[in-house]
This record gives sequence, structure tokens and C-alpha cells, in this order.
Amino acid sequence: MMNELTPLRVLILEDTAERQKILTGLFKDQAWVLVHTAARALRLLDAFEFDVISLDYDLACEEKGDRVARHIRDGANRQARVIVHSMNPRGRDRIAVILPQAIVLPVASMINTNRTFLRLREELKKGKDFDWSTMI
Repeated sequence: MMNELTPLRVLILEDTAERQKILTGLFKDQAWVLVHTAARALRLLDAFEFDVISLDYDLACEEKGDRVARHIRDGANRQARVIVHSMNPRGRDRIAVILPQAIVLPVASMINTNRTFLRLREELKKGKDFDWSTMI
């Protein structure tokens, strides 16, 4: 179990302001970095190791989340816990094929109720081995 003083290193990929606010709120007790393009995500993935990667499919660039997923699968961050929060069903499916171990949990499901959101935040305090399977 993780000491609450040791935050998870989290990479959030999201280009929509409303969802950025939700996700940064979810990870507020963690050490998070927010990016909105695949290119920026790839640079960070090459430079740092993350515990958690919250991945969107549609990003503010031509490259999509599946490009980032392939980079995760083939790079130093392949052991990171990946949460696919995308609202795009086809995009989620593409990422899930590349990263079958990823947790698919769209943002809308995360905020379905305030209780769900708070439970997610509590699970994150457990460290890398948090269990979101009860939320799916």
C-alpha cells in the first residue's frame, strides 16, 4: 500500500476543457501532467516513467490516442496502469486492441454519480494497484 505522501505520477491526455477539469480533479492528490496532443504525450513518455496514463482517443492534433497507445505498448511505460477515458466508442475499441490490459472507463462513467467519483479518488490513494474493476 502506498504512503499518501507519495503521489502517483499521472499523464492525462485530454483536449476538451470540461473533461480536463474533471480529470485533473480526479487526480488532484496525485502528481499529474496534462497534455492535449499526441506529440507532447510522446515526448513525455520518452522522458519520464508514469504510474498511470489516462488516455483519450480524440486529441487536438492529427494523431490520435491509438498512436500514443502503441508508443506505450512498445516503450518504457508499458507497465503503467492505463485508463482509457475516451467518449469515442470506436477510438476506445482501437486502443483496447493495442492495450488489452487497459481499463476502459469513459469520463461519463466516472462522473455518473458523485459517489463513484469519490470512490475512484479513494482507490487512487492505494497506489499503482488500485482497483477500478468495481467501477466498470
